[in-house]
Amino acid sequence: MTIGIVGVGLIGGSMAITLREKGFADKILGSGRTEKSLDKALALGLIDEKKDLKDLINESDLIILSIPVDALKEMLPHVLDSINDKQVVIDVGSTKEGFLQVIKGHPKRNRFVATHPMAGTEYSGPEAAVKDLFKGKSTVFCDIEE
Repeated sequence: MTIGIVGVGLIGGSMAITLREKGFADKILGSGRTEKSLDKALALGLIDEKKDLKDLINESDLIILSIPVDALKEMLPHVLDSINDKQVVIDVGSTKEGFLQVIKGHPKRNRFVATHPMAGTEYSGPEAAVKDLFKGKSTVFCDIEE
């Protein structure tokens, strides 16, 4: 499976480590705000290739959005507009209500899973990614109440 991660910092990078270690990822693509962070993620072996967002979406089976919630609110509708009916998109942010309201009626809403891993540290960036960050931790799956 090809996994695309947008935002390869603490959570996104740790996801990359875990997904590769557990055999879920044949290839991991990374996209982000800065070339510097993507170069670090590549050097650390968190990702196999750097991609712009469009190419990451086109080439990934699973897309993980590991970016600040404010940015997610703007990016998520675009990502959902761009995926096919076999791709899955998840986020790993904290708060959900704002962007879940934005995509509530989206025709591809059923391809998106809102998650909140109960894990983290005080550090950030690709170099903060750690093996076993999620070991023994819970993940909350979220949706809005109807």
